[in-house]
Amino acid sequence: MEMIRGSDLRAMRRVAGLTTQQMANIAGVKTRKTYENWEKNVGTPNVNQFFALVEGCGMTLNELNDFRKFLKTRQRK
Repeated sequence: MEMIRGSDLRAMRRVAGLTTQQMANIAGVKTRKTYENWEKNVGTPNVNQFFALVEGCGMTLNELNDFRKFLKTRQRK
């Protein structure tokens, strides 16, 4: 699996209808700024935080993989 990018996190959050503060809470970070930095590719969540974000967005890892494939096909158009 490829590295997660900030644009992937942003897309996951938007599809789930969550705010950056809600995502920060799900990941267990102290401020929304930390999460917002991840969306800007400044740092990344650790594995546990990432799994929590996926689950918090209502996705399984298989669904996330399919979602990322879908995003890639949209970027090519």
